[in-house]
Amino acid sequence: MTKPAYKLAHIDKAEIALAARKGLMVADSHYFAWPAKQQERFRATMSEKARQKVECVLIDCLLGIKCSAQELPNTWDDIPLPKLNIINWANLLTQGIGEDYICLNEHMAEGKSLLDFSTLYDYDYDNYLFQEEAKKQDFSGYKGVDYFAYQYTSWVRLLIQEQFYYASFMSLATHFLDEIESAGSDHIRQLIPHDYVDGNDQGKPEKGGFLWDMKVDAGGLEAQLEELQSRWYVYQQERWVALSRSISDLPSAVFIQDPDWDDDPHRLFIFNNVTTLKLIRWQHFLSDCKPLITDFSLMEEQLKKEIGDAISWLSENHKDILKNFDPKITKLRKKTKIIMSSRAMEDLANIDSDDEPYQ
Repeated sequence: MTKPAYKLAHIDKAEIALAARKGLMVADSHYFAWPAKQQERFRATMSEKARQKVECVLIDCLLGIKCSAQELPNTWDDIPLPKLNIINWANLLTQGIGEDYICLNEHMAEGKSLLDFSTLYDYDYDNYLFQEEAKKQDFSGYKGVDYFAYQYTSWVRLLIQEQFYYASFMSLATHFLDEIESAGSDHIRQLIPHDYVDGNDQGKPEKGGFLWDMKVDAGGLEAQLEELQSRWYVYQQERWVALSRSISDLPSAVFIQDPDWDDDPHRLFIFNNVTTLKLIRWQHFLSDCKPLITDFSLMEEQLKKEIGDAISWLSENHKDILKNFDPKITKLRKKTKIIMSSRAMEDLANIDSDDEPYQ
C-alpha cells in the first residue's frame, strides 16, 4: 500500500525554523544561551506578553503582516485557513516540549503546563477530575461516572519525523462511539426524515450578537424524533461505559489512523485503556507509542458488530415509539437562548465553501 504524500510538503521548513528562532529571541534574548531543559520550560510556561511578541514575529516573518499585540486577535482572524498551517507549525517550535515538540491545543489551568504531567494518564485523570467537578457545579443531582481512559478527546500538535501534524487523542471506546454515532445518525434520518429550518427568531439582532434559532422539521413526527434521539443518547452513554469496561484489562495497544478530512495533516492516536496511558510519557510520546502500535484491523469485527447492534436497537425503538409513544406528552425543559457573534454566523454560512489555496 502506497503511503500518502505529506500534505504540507510544499512548505519551507527552514523558513519556519528561522522564524521560530527569531520569535524566541524576541521573547527572551538569552534563550539560546540556556540549557535545553530551561529552554523547554520557557516554551511551555511562556507568559501571555511574551507569547504575543512571538506570534507578531512569526506572522511578520512568514506572512509579511506587521501587527502589534493589540492588533493580534484581529490579525489571527484575517489569516486564510491554509496559511494558518505555516504559523501553527512555527508556533509549535516555540511552545512544544519533549522529543516531538508536543503541545496540547487546549486551555490549561492557571499556573499549569504540560510539564506538570509525566504521562498521558497523569493529564487525563487530572482532566477527568476537573470535568467531574464542573458537572457537579453545573448540574444539580449529577452523580458522576467512573474514570476510564480519554473520555474527553484531546487536541494536540506535534512533529512526526520533523513534519507538523495535528492530532486527536482518544480512547478506543470513544472511537467506537464516534463510528456508532455516525452510523446511527444516518439511520435515524432514514427512519424519520428530517431537516433543520429557520425559526421565527433566527438571525435577529441581540445584545452581543445574533440569535441562533433553528427548528427541526420532521414532517409532523418531531415529538417522535425527539424521543428516539433521547433514547439514542442514553444508549450511547451506556455503551461507552460498557465498552470501556470490557477493554480495560486488554493488553496495552495504540491504534493510529490518518483520516483524510481536509488539506491538513491529521493523525488519530487511539489508546485502548488506562494501562496504556500510564506507559506513554509526554516528553517521549512517539518513542513510547512505537512498541504499543497495533493493527486496527484486529478491532474491525467488533466495531462492525457494535454498529450492527446499534442499528437494530434503533429500528426496534423506532417501532416501539410509533406504536406506543404519545406525542402529546411534552417533556418539561429549560428554555435556552443561543447568541452567536457575527463572525460565528459568517463562519457557519461559509462552512462548505472552498478554502483559499496556499500561495
